[in-house]
Amino acid sequence: MRLFTAALSIFLSTSAFAESIPSSPHLYVKGYSEVSVQPDTAIINVAINEKNKNLQDAKSNVDRVVARALDIAKSFGVKGNHIHAQQLNVYKQTRYNRATNEEEFTGFKVSRNITLKLKNVDRYPELLQAFVDSGINQFNNTQFIVEDKADIMNELKQNAIKQAKLGAKELADGFGVKVGDLYSVSFSPMNVPVQPYARGKVMAAETMSLQDSYSTGDTKLTAEVYAVYYIKQ
Repeated sequence: MRLFTAALSIFLSTSAFAESIPSSPHLYVKGYSEVSVQPDTAIINVAINEKNKNLQDAKSNVDRVVARALDIAKSFGVKGNHIHAQQLNVYKQTRYNRATNEEEFTGFKVSRNITLKLKNVDRYPELLQAFVDSGINQFNNTQFIVEDKADIMNELKQNAIKQAKLGAKELADGFGVKVGDLYSVSFSPMNVPVQPYARGKVMAAETMSLQDSYSTGDTKLTAEVYAVYYIKQ
């Protein structure tokens, strides 16, 4: 992974915001870290739509396609609790006849949606093709997410802390002062009327392994930490 570095901020000030920053000279810094990673999970939403004047025939066709699609999903390693097949939807369709000034029955539209979670995103193109072959005829938006991100976020936080420390020293050296004890730290911006001096690092995207025609793009994860240090007298 490749990390990018963004900024850190410092301010010497006294303020009424005593709970967040001290009244004595201090450094207010922000450590920042981000990484672009390949999603590890695809949330796929598809549907089968069937139109027929015979409602039973339409329902039977939909049921057959859904059954095949569920078997296909499981063959791709999708767990049963990661598959949600919604209730059957039935719509009676009509068309206005200008000659008779009447609504004419044209058939029943029967549909059913399936939402599933695919953990092996490398097989996403294969799964789509298998669904097409099974009779699925509606493909809604697919969400690509990073679900297993605890380790990545821990690394990002540690890197943000490192950047905050480096930034405090960097700025102190620039002003010819010494970094003192840590006064406060937070993963959220502090309630102060100034912006911190920011320093950060960005990690490069992992190599994409999906086919180019089904590129998921990267997902950006970030972490930041805000710290206030005393300046040694």
